[in-house]
Amino acid sequence: MSLLLRNYGETDFITGLRFIAAAMVIAIHTQAFRDFGALGNVITDNGKYGVHIFFVISGFTIARTYRSSGGYGRFVGRRMMRIAPLYYLLILIAFLLMQNGTLPRGGWTDYYGVEPDSYNLLMHLTFLSGFDARIANSLLGVEWSIPVEVFWYLVLPLVLPVTMQAKRRLAIFLGLLVLAGLTRVADHLWLPDHAAHFMPFSYGALFYLGALAETWRNQARDLAPRQRVTLTGAAIVLFVIALVTDTGLNAALFAVATAGLIVWRESSVTYRGMLSRRPFIFLGSISYSLYLSHPLVLHLVVMSPVLQADTRIAGFGVALLLTTAFSVVTYLLVEYPSNALGRKLFGLSPNPDPHEPDQPHRHPA
Repeated sequence: MSLLLRNYGETDFITGLRFIAAAMVIAIHTQAFRDFGALGNVITDNGKYGVHIFFVISGFTIARTYRSSGGYGRFVGRRMMRIAPLYYLLILIAFLLMQNGTLPRGGWTDYYGVEPDSYNLLMHLTFLSGFDARIANSLLGVEWSIPVEVFWYLVLPLVLPVTMQAKRRLAIFLGLLVLAGLTRVADHLWLPDHAAHFMPFSYGALFYLGALAETWRNQARDLAPRQRVTLTGAAIVLFVIALVTDTGLNAALFAVATAGLIVWRESSVTYRGMLSRRPFIFLGSISYSLYLSHPLVLHLVVMSPVLQADTRIAGFGVALLLTTAFSVVTYLLVEYPSNALGRKLFGLSPNPDPHEPDQPHRHPA
C-alpha cells in the first residue's frame, strides 16, 4: 500500500488537489451532477477546468524539481519517464481498439472527420499532436493536454524566476498572456476551429503562474500563521465560487485559487487537513492514470449492461471506482517501475529535494 502513497513532504496537499482536478474532469465526462438542477449543471460544466488546475500544479512541480535536478537533461529525462510510458500504453490501446472498431470514434474525431491512421499515431507518439487540432484529441478524448505538458517541460525551465526582479517576472507573465491571446486570434483568422484550445501557447501563463507560486510559497513562510489561514480561506472561497458559478472567467478563477492554495496553505505534522489525508493522497497519487484512462473505462461502463447506472451520479461513482481499480494496476505495473527506471537512467538529484515524488509515503503517527 505504501507504494501507492507518494511522498511530497509538506506539500502533500497538492497530491490531494490533483485528485480533485481529475475528479472534475471525470465528472464532466459522466455528466455527474446533471440531475441536480441548474447548480448541478454549472458544477458539471466547470469540470473542464480541472485541466487548468493540473497545468498550474505542473508549473509548480516543474519549478521545484528542475532546481534540484542537477541539469536540464536530467530534468527532462526524469519528467519524460514520468509521463511517457503510461501515455504511450493508453494511446496504443486506444489506437488499436479504434482500428478494429471496438472503440467508437470520439466527438472530436467526427467533428474534424479524421481517421486513426499512421500520421495520427505518429503525431501522438512524438507529442506534436497539439499542433494539428484535427487529431489532437482524436484517440482517448483527453490526451490533448499531455503534449501541452511536454512542451512546457521543455520551455518553462528556460524562463524560471530564480533571481529575477518582480518586474521581469511580470513582463514574462504578461508576455505569455499576450501569446495566448495571439493564438486565439490566429484560431479565428486561419487555423482550424478550436485549434487554440489544443495548442501549448494558450496555456503558458498557467504553467508560469504555478512556477511563481513555488517561489512565493517559500516567501510566504515568513507570514504569521493567522495570516496564512486567512489567505488560505480566501483561496478556498475563490475555488468554490469558480466551481458553482458561470462567470466566463472561471479558468482564471480556478488558476488563481490553485496558486493561492499552493502559496499559502500550511501543512505540518500537527496540521494536515483533508487534502493531505490518506484517501486523497492515495487517489492523488494515481490521478495521472485516473485522468488519462477514464475514457476507456467509461466506454466499458456504457457498453456493459451490468455496469450501467440508473442515474448520472451513480454512473460517476461506478466510473470512478472502476477507473481507480484500473489505475492502481497501471500505477504498479507502469508508473512506479518507469519512475524507478528514470532514477536509474538519469540519477538522483545531487541535492535531493524533500518534495521529490518518488518515495513511498509515510504519514507521521
